[in-house]
Amino acid sequence: MTIDVVPLDFDASPDLAAGYHRVAGGLHAPGPPLSPRLFRLWVERGWRSVPSETHLAVAGGEVIGGVTLHLFDRDRLGDALIRVLEVAPGHRGRGVGSALLGVARERARAHGRSKLVVEAKDDGFLARHGFRSVYTEARRVLHRSRQAGDSPGPSGYTFETTVGPTPPGRLAEMVPLLDAMNDAPTDDHEVDAERWTTGLIRVYEDTWAPAGQTVYTTVARAADGEAAAFTRVFVDADEPEGWARQTDTAVLKRHRGRNLGFHVKLRNTARMFAAEPGVERVITWNAVSNRHMIAINERLGYEFLDVWRIWELRA
Repeated sequence: MTIDVVPLDFDASPDLAAGYHRVAGGLHAPGPPLSPRLFRLWVERGWRSVPSETHLAVAGGEVIGGVTLHLFDRDRLGDALIRVLEVAPGHRGRGVGSALLGVARERARAHGRSKLVVEAKDDGFLARHGFRSVYTEARRVLHRSRQAGDSPGPSGYTFETTVGPTPPGRLAEMVPLLDAMNDAPTDDHEVDAERWTTGLIRVYEDTWAPAGQTVYTTVARAADGEAAAFTRVFVDADEPEGWARQTDTAVLKRHRGRNLGFHVKLRNTARMFAAEPGVERVITWNAVSNRHMIAINERLGYEFLDVWRIWELRA
């Protein structure tokens, strides 16, 4: 069988794009699948709207595999992120994945990148190709029936939840909260601190609606009005299996030690479940070394699902 490796343009080749989704849309199994709209965002530019390129393995007109590279253009300029590297189950073990990885390495070098980075559950294929594991994370799932009950928050703080993009008058206060995400453990994964501006936040949030995402954000506000902590849950309008995704949570340093991380997540999840009767479970992921956040999640009712890793290879 002849296999051709071709670049993908989503607009010009909708059939190839649909084939790629069939092959790779379930890459997070047994976690939530990526719906077609979310998959396109995930592949084409990601949440941060970075340049990308995708190459597909095609045999007999059928997409049997693909690889997507994200090429950071604001930070991490030496890295190329392999966002997706998937081969259809019936075509594995035949060198397709190795060929696609070879294309990724060639393209990374062509863009002047010195390091390939990939997040994957795999501990065989990547290791055999010279990648080393630099970061270990565990995924956990909260079922609606196991969510923690209501709990009074710490004195001196109020909690407010918004649905959708940040109101314009609140954008500036989100900058330090998102910057605080840089305090999360990264183990041996060397990454530049991500610095936010109100403009970058708006670019990020403008991706939500086209991808069919309803986003719940809860902020803890101190008595002096300062936004002290936040958390977010994403609900995909096209998700058929009842999943939501718990993403960022951060507390400003001067407000830590008051269980604010727990309380913003508790209130945000409760609000989301009340508004989204079709959602039955929420997935989240944390560095295995982030014992503090893992303890919070287990207190909320999350249960262990599986382990993923971030792998690196000098291109």
